[in-house]
Amino acid sequence: MEKTIKIVDMAEADQRDIEYWKTKTPEERLDMVQYLREEYYKFKNEDRKGFQRVCRVLEQEYNK
Repeated sequence: MEKTIKIVDMAEADQRDIEYWKTKTPEERLDMVQYLREEYYKFKNEDRKGFQRVCRVLEQEYNK
C-alpha cells in the first residue's frame, strides 16, 4: 500500500471533516467524543470518569 499526502486549504479540510462525520452514526460520534475526553484528561494528568456533577442549593426567603 502506497501512502500519499494531499495538501488542501483549511476550508476544504473543514468541509472534508464535515462530510466524514456525516457518514458516522450518532453512536460512533458519541464514542469519539468520549474517547477524546479521556485522552484530554490523560494529557492533563487528571483522572475523571463521566461528566462532572454540579449541584447548587438556592434558598429563597418568602415575605409574608
